[in-house]
Amino acid sequence: MHGEVSNEKVTCKFLHDLPKMGYLDPSCPEEDLKEGTTTDIPLWLAESLSSRRPPLVSVDLPKIFKETYREIFNADACTVDLHKLNQHFYELGCYVAKYDIKGEVAKTLINTFRQRFRMILSASVSTDSMTALQPLSASERDRTATAMNTEKALSGWLKRGDCPLTTANMVANHRKRKRAEMEML
Repeated sequence: MHGEVSNEKVTCKFLHDLPKMGYLDPSCPEEDLKEGTTTDIPLWLAESLSSRRPPLVSVDLPKIFKETYREIFNADACTVDLHKLNQHFYELGCYVAKYDIKGEVAKTLINTFRQRFRMILSASVSTDSMTALQPLSASERDRTATAMNTEKALSGWLKRGDCPLTTANMVANHRKRKRAEMEML
């Protein structure tokens, strides 16, 4: 699990009494955590507690993946500053998608990336990279940086011209054979 993402807090409802676990809920005055208690815990702990049989917690989707935000993302994801909202939007979405019975989180992730792809692409060739990078999530910034480096390397290679493109021997020999076959007919 991605380190920074695994420490994101998610709201969980405890499905059983947990002795000596009251410290998980800062507002709990008791030593034991009671069934029905709702509190925020790190994602790594929520995954561990929810994957047990029987599960000890039910995990709520973070607010960024609830209906209100999904509607905003589906309407126009390019207007959202993912860096401010959640730097690890895509990574967190991949982890919490398993708690979304309807599969809406996965659809939102795909739709959001599709809508924002042009914005990511234009940021990768932008001369004002700081402004272009501002609303991007961490993974979008990584992709943009990779695209910038690739573009720079390609431009440098094309300018050098020290390695001209030529036809591969296999292709040239294939063409000669085809030509010879055509002449026989």
